[in-house]
Amino acid sequence: MTTVQSPPRTFGILLAVFGALLAGGGIYVLSLGEPLVGSAYFIFTGIGIAVSGVFIARGKLAGAWLYAAVVLIMLIWSVGELGGNFQAILPRVLLPGLLCAYIFSSKFRERLA
Repeated sequence: MTTVQSPPRTFGILLAVFGALLAGGGIYVLSLGEPLVGSAYFIFTGIGIAVSGVFIARGKLAGAWLYAAVVLIMLIWSVGELGGNFQAILPRVLLPGLLCAYIFSSKFRERLA
């Protein structure tokens, strides 16, 4: 007998809200006349995280893969922008990377279809 678990709605909603706040902050910084490069990073990652959060809240495995793609792009973008400065890159990618590892853990992934 298998039990069907509910999708991780709370986690997905929190992820979507965080992504929306991140994108909103990027738009705000852009409206202040700051360079597009830094603002674009936060707008892009925020939108990607928000959309993946919506998919995860709905129980879709595509949300996990989208989040992983966003984290990979975050890493590439950070290395391109900051060079090999590990201490500057770490704050940008540590928490998203840990969340990605959690999302792909067997206990979490079994709740996604």
